[in-house]
Amino acid sequence: MFTRPSPGPRDRFPLSYPQTLWCSGEQAGSFGPRFVVAKAVRVTGTLDGAALQAALDDVVARHEQLRTVLVRDADPPYLQVHPPSRVPLVVRELPTEPGPDRDRLAEQLLTEAESSSLDVHELPLLRAVLARFDDRDSVLSLVTHHTACDGWSVQLILRDLAACYAARTTGQPPELPPVRQYREYAVWQQEFFTGPRAVEAYAYWHKQLRGAHIFTLPTDRPIPPTHSIPYQAYDFRLDADLVSAAAGLAESIRCSTFMVMLTAFNVLAHRIRGTTDLTINTVIHGRGQRQFENTVGPFLNFLALRTCIDSGESFRDIVRRTRSTCLGAYSHEVPIQHVEQQIPELMQPLHDPRNCDFIFGFSQSPFDGDSIRLSEQSAEVYKTETVSAEIPGGAAWTMAVLRTGELIGTVQFNPEEFDRQTVADWVSEYCRLLATAVHEPDREWKRL
Repeated sequence: MFTRPSPGPRDRFPLSYPQTLWCSGEQAGSFGPRFVVAKAVRVTGTLDGAALQAALDDVVARHEQLRTVLVRDADPPYLQVHPPSRVPLVVRELPTEPGPDRDRLAEQLLTEAESSSLDVHELPLLRAVLARFDDRDSVLSLVTHHTACDGWSVQLILRDLAACYAARTTGQPPELPPVRQYREYAVWQQEFFTGPRAVEAYAYWHKQLRGAHIFTLPTDRPIPPTHSIPYQAYDFRLDADLVSAAAGLAESIRCSTFMVMLTAFNVLAHRIRGTTDLTINTVIHGRGQRQFENTVGPFLNFLALRTCIDSGESFRDIVRRTRSTCLGAYSHEVPIQHVEQQIPELMQPLHDPRNCDFIFGFSQSPFDGDSIRLSEQSAEVYKTETVSAEIPGGAAWTMAVLRTGELIGTVQFNPEEFDRQTVADWVSEYCRLLATAVHEPDREWKRL
């Protein structure tokens, strides 16, 4: 269905900066078979297996990154795009009676997908499992490798798959916007961040982070040189009313819900560390260039967001400070490894084995529910408990708003560094802080 010519397999393209970071010695484990991104949707209505297979293949033809190999043993490493190939699709029959058992099994299917493995050299970098409860109730799970994809990209894949499936079943061309390829983004990055327009951005970060130290979590035990047990996940939820109140406060201050959530974490970080000069390492979707909004690939970047909070200020005041910090960072985004190289004192706290590297993340789906409709109705599968995936190291605090309006949060940590109760106490304190802050934003932040 997509006939746009692909580069030949001998063509070489530069790496993006996220991929360059992964190729560094410290991040080489990112190419392991467990570094995957998974999604699952519950489908109501009949599904044509042949049309689904063809639609999956259409998605791979449309998005080159799903059939691209990152050649790491060359100097320098490069991207190599291959021709489209058939997506492995496994169909399973699940003879289960209607009822809550099906819901639990749908969660288990997503857990299986998140726990699966995918070799980065086996193209295409997309796998699918269609599990049928009956002819009108099924679960479709998708798995791709993180070096080829990120959370935004998986939503793109689901959207494009729904459009291609509709085209295959109706005989009409898919209604999809034009797409730029990830290799084009890598070239754009190389040109921009080595050109004159990047000078202002680097000057901004030198001024913004002068004298700053990255926020770290104090561990219960020194961090071992290597971990012998796997990471764990501590899950929590915020109800839709609290999330709506946070969004309402954000709207009144002309900022995003993320900025309110980050402000609440800044208050928690003060209580953990006692400092009012806070530099939180945050993960962002990295899609500031509109021409690449529909591109599948790993765009994630990290921003060190520095906010100073003073005594006597209200929570609303420090939300405004956080907003100013975020807007400045967004308009001067550069690869995090460049910031670390030019401001080495920023990461100095990580030299202490009692300080754990930390990432704060927040996400909302860029698409509405209708964009992933495969049959009569499709709904994304969410789990009541998270199985922790492999992460390169440190601790990660991530939150995502569901289409129901609720928010699910997960703190990934290693038990060799933290007691589970320590993490639980931090989460409990954060939830109390946020609930008070969004309903009494003019209260002094220290009295929340």
